[in-house]
Amino acid sequence: MGIGMTKNKLVKSVSELKHADYSGNPELNGIYQRLVEGREQFAQVFEKNIKAVMQISSLDLMLQHEKDKIFEISRNVARATEVIFGSSEGAAGNNSLEELTNTIIKVSEDTEEVYRKIETGQGELTAIRDLSGRAIEVSKEMRNDMDHLLEVINHMNDVIAGIESISRQTNLLALNASIEAARAGRAGRGFAVVADEIRSLAEETQKLTGSMGEFVEGIENASQKSASSTTNTIEALGSMTEKIGNVWKINDENQNRVSAVSQSVTSLAAVSEEISSTMAEMENQLTSSTDFMRQIGDELTKAAQPVVEIEGTLDEVLKQMGNMSNDAFFHLENREFAAYMQNAITAHQNWIRNLEKMVQERVIVPLQLDSSKCGFGHFYYSITPKNPEIRVIWDALGEKHKKFHGYGAQAIQALFDEDYTKAQQICREAGDYSRELISDMEQMLHIAQS
Repeated sequence: MGIGMTKNKLVKSVSELKHADYSGNPELNGIYQRLVEGREQFAQVFEKNIKAVMQISSLDLMLQHEKDKIFEISRNVARATEVIFGSSEGAAGNNSLEELTNTIIKVSEDTEEVYRKIETGQGELTAIRDLSGRAIEVSKEMRNDMDHLLEVINHMNDVIAGIESISRQTNLLALNASIEAARAGRAGRGFAVVADEIRSLAEETQKLTGSMGEFVEGIENASQKSASSTTNTIEALGSMTEKIGNVWKINDENQNRVSAVSQSVTSLAAVSEEISSTMAEMENQLTSSTDFMRQIGDELTKAAQPVVEIEGTLDEVLKQMGNMSNDAFFHLENREFAAYMQNAITAHQNWIRNLEKMVQERVIVPLQLDSSKCGFGHFYYSITPKNPEIRVIWDALGEKHKKFHGYGAQAIQALFDEDYTKAQQICREAGDYSRELISDMEQMLHIAQS
């Protein structure tokens, strides 16, 4: 009877997979050893399954991120193509570049026309400048002639003064002769007549020299005025010639500049035509690239579908194994549970560091936002701890864990909106909340270890 009860106890210990002294019953001892080895293998398979589903989830996250990047690039390229080349739905497309090329060609033609007109004006300025120079030379010769005329007039004044002096002396002699003829009486009458005639001639001569003096004075005044006018004319022509020379130089510089501009515009027109042709080719290439990237994105979506299915299958297997762990033959040891919790703590610390780095650098990187697909999520939704102390914390952890991952989605949306202040605020809130979440995990870890 005692031996039977001992065997029943051993059978119960085997059924509960508890350690006992099975040395007296080799058969039960063999069963116990096989069950222990099976449980250890189950624990290894469970661990490997968790790692596999985590890797598959990470791969799915990377594929989804790359697919979104490809579609985003495709949309950006399409928008850029539309901005650069215009919408293909327009009446005749956007020919702004072609219009620009035509405008440049028209400007080139107008510039050449301006150059020809400046060249014509330059020729006329040259002719005016030469004519002004000749006018100055003629005016200088005229002034020399005026100076010579004044010298002649001065000489005439001297001659007239001499004639007038002779006339006065003649008049005086005639007067003396009349006096002497009167004294002579009848003998001097004939001489008196001659003396009267000479005196009359002298008086007439004085009148003529007086009139001639006034005439010569008028000529002298007119000549002086002409000489002054000629001098003024020479000075005016000299100033005008100088200004024409300055205008000629400026016009020559403008002509050279317009020539350079004309050549530049002509070169620009040629380059613009080449660019127009290149842009047309680039438009075709960008359109083809956009279609190709969309096709790649669609193919990547199809290629990722088996990954999603594998992830779902592995997750389902993990849940089934979690249900099996409720059986004593497949239960998880406290040390194994503690190891999973330690990995979960490390994973969430890495997650919050990646979020902080992403917000700081303002670059969106793959970040798991689904709380059921992270390493802890797969573990959390596959088992139910038996320890009552752990169970209280465990049951409340689901919503907290879900809210924690929600911060990542909010931060990424803020980065998309370029609201970096909001993204930093969300990141700080996530950091504060992570400490509470990790504190719960550390508490369960401590319970499992103790």
